[in-house]
Amino acid sequence: MQSLTTLCGTFDYDSTMRKVLSTSLRISIALLLLVYFGAAENTKLDSILDMQDFVQDWEQSKQFTLDVANAMPAEFYNFKPNPDEMTFGEQMAHIAGGNVFRFHQITGIQPPFDFDPSKPVTTDKQSILKMLDQSFDYVIVVLPKITSEQLKRTWHLPSWQGRTDPDGRAMLLNMLVHTAHHRAQCEVYLRLKGIKPPDYRF
Repeated sequence: MQSLTTLCGTFDYDSTMRKVLSTSLRISIALLLLVYFGAAENTKLDSILDMQDFVQDWEQSKQFTLDVANAMPAEFYNFKPNPDEMTFGEQMAHIAGGNVFRFHQITGIQPPFDFDPSKPVTTDKQSILKMLDQSFDYVIVVLPKITSEQLKRTWHLPSWQGRTDPDGRAMLLNMLVHTAHHRAQCEVYLRLKGIKPPDYRF
């Protein structure tokens, strides 16, 4: 019987195996990259919409904001540190109204009250506490109803410097940050009146 070398020519086992392993390695890396980037894309889609966690963020934000609003005595709701600032009551109304306005814009779901940013609102303490309570409850209810299409839709908002064409996902995240921004200003108002703000919570 003829040898394998005679029938097939010289067979370099080590070289062939290196080629096979190299090809297998390239295929494995390609598959891993596809899985990785596919997972990364899914992570992007779901990153702020682990709904249980995100709703909890808003529940915490609601309680913290109400604590700050309650800490200011009613007679100081018209207080502002300088003429260019909003009053304490206006800051809180801006939080409540902004959340209602944007979440209605994203979802189309009827809010508990209408809000037009160009029109003045009642800013006494009792009215503000009611607005805040209703606005946060509205956000918490509609969040799980937001669709992937609504998350992907883009909006042209020239006043949003740095991100004038956000998608729904960016808008949701921004509104949580927006609430924190104005609430923090209100905490400074409390300090200026000699009142210790509620402890930070998240």
